Amino acid sequence: MAGREHFDKLLRLLEMERLAEKQENLRELKRFPLSTREALGKTVTGLLIEGVGTGLGGMPLVTLSREPRGEDLAPFHAMSQGDNALLTFPPGSRPEDCEGTFYKVDEYRATIALNGPEPAQLGRGLCQVDLLGSDATYRRMKKALATAGDARKNRTAVLREIFLGETAPDRRRTRKLRLRNESLNEFQQEAVRRCLAASDAALVHGPPGTGKTTVLVEIIRQAAGAGERVLATAPSNIAVDNILEKLQGSGLRLVRLGHPARTLESLRHANLSALVEEDPGYQEVAELDAWRERLVKRRSRFGRGQLGYEERQERDREIAKLWRQARDIEADIMRRIIAGAQVVLSTHGGLSRGLVKGGFDLVALDEASQATEPLSWVPLTMGDRAVFAGDSMQLPPTIYSQEAAAQGLATTLFDRLKDILPGPLQSLLRVQYRMHETIMRFSSQQFYAGKLIAHESVAAHTAAELPGVEATDLTSAPLTFVDTAGAGFSESWNELLESRENLGEAKLALRLLEKVLAAGVAPRQIALIAPYVAQVKLLKSLTRIPGLEIGSVDGFQGREKEVTIVSLVRDNEAGAVGFLSDVRRMNVAMTRARRLLVVIGNSATIGRHPFYAKFIDYAEACGAHRSSYEWPEI
Repeated sequence: MAGREHFDKLLRLLEMERLAEKQENLRELKRFPLSTREALGKTVTGLLIEGVGTGLGGMPLVTLSREPRGEDLAPFHAMSQGDNALLTFPPGSRPEDCEGTFYKVDEYRATIALNGPEPAQLGRGLCQVDLLGSDATYRRMKKALATAGDARKNRTAVLREIFLGETAPDRRRTRKLRLRNESLNEFQQEAVRRCLAASDAALVHGPPGTGKTTVLVEIIRQAAGAGERVLATAPSNIAVDNILEKLQGSGLRLVRLGHPARTLESLRHANLSALVEEDPGYQEVAELDAWRERLVKRRSRFGRGQLGYEERQERDREIAKLWRQARDIEADIMRRIIAGAQVVLSTHGGLSRGLVKGGFDLVALDEASQATEPLSWVPLTMGDRAVFAGDSMQLPPTIYSQEAAAQGLATTLFDRLKDILPGPLQSLLRVQYRMHETIMRFSSQQFYAGKLIAHESVAAHTAAELPGVEATDLTSAPLTFVDTAGAGFSESWNELLESRENLGEAKLALRLLEKVLAAGVAPRQIALIAPYVAQVKLLKSLTRIPGLEIGSVDGFQGREKEVTIVSLVRDNEAGAVGFLSDVRRMNVAMTRARRLLVVIGNSATIGRHPFYAKFIDYAEACGAHRSSYEWPEI
């Protein structure tokens, strides 16, 4: 009964979250006029259709472009490959609009893969593109929760009882371990052993740079090598691609689910769509699509006046029939390829039971601390046992409904299992391979009980040791805290974005960036990040350097750069730090840098918070506390 109540509660919270996200999207549409949506990057208008083509799996591709208009930001600046889109065709088109996915995105050109067939008729004029949300993932989460809650006398029921603390997890004797990756350190090897010994579930705690995905890949290879089928999932596409990239060359039969546009271009050969095209049975699909395209072109050539109403209707029915026949055959090929794969890779939300029926011996969940519990249950209902890899000291999943978060949606399954699974079924990775020891140490002390160890290959490396980089006061030191106290860089509220920004701090960040670039560090080796989206947009409007990445702290989780410059933004007399009080955000921000971390902030503001006061003391002890007056505006 307790289990049923738990899942009923999650269903209620999930519905609250779905409505909150929908209301946020509607609020933006109603609150912002078209010009504002364009400024925010939510909408692009005035687009010409350059061409209509065909991509992987016969998907229609529409390429759109617009000439530069002297704007501060290029029109597609906020849209990325893999985003959902609504494409509104020129007046007179049939249909008037169509949903799709961004396939390629440049500054002034974008290609969209349509979800349905190409337009039967294109009018004359310009197009519009809007960013879209989707309910598909919510539907899959609701289905997974219902499946888990109703499960009886199967593995899903066993996992449910263990994850609710009603049944103790089991361990089994493991065969002698022969590592595929012999470079694993002792902590990583122990994590692999413990996970392979788990009959039901195990956790891998992976602080930044400790190689949790590397461990997960070794577990996957061991399981698949023993004849087991593995489902490897994560909440984000980039995390799934990281697993896929590390599995390349393993000799395993791999298939990556999801839209090809959401897969890195270098890995698309393993995407299901590419594998379908290579299948001998795809020839029939290609023939059906080719015949359908000929009918579409013939209809366009005849025009409305050449055919009677009944003839046009019959032609349209034939075109639709050919589309359905091709897609049905394609779906059969997909299911056959998935069934024959040793390792299936997908985002949690991308798992459709129409294609993936389950039957996996092991479910490997990466970034498990960044997925809500309902999202985690989507892959869990498809497997016999599970291995979770994550870090609860980094940022949790984004939740729109604060009420749902407060009532329990913010508590991830990974968080709950920390307190449920016994010690032998949990592992902490301790050796990190990313950061200079000075960058690492503060994070280690505050979040990981001082247990992290910097590997000798990174413990003392600095930006000055990069090829072609000059040794300067910045590049020779691993850490610099630039204190803006007294500089008058007051924060401001951006009404449009409902976010905070700090112009003085942004300009200082760019001066520091110029110093690093002048020393010879390449733009592609640098990240400029901030916790507030308004500050990110401000920074992007102030500089355009090819290769330089500017983004939010949240968006940069899971990434790393040789040099990271962090603008904290907050500067006020009240000492308010807002959502910076979730210090996990600072943990993420500080641990993106490999060789040089520059943090910009006002000690008089942030120093009133105990965590930031400790950071300022740490910077002082390292000789890294400097004043913004050392880099005056010229």
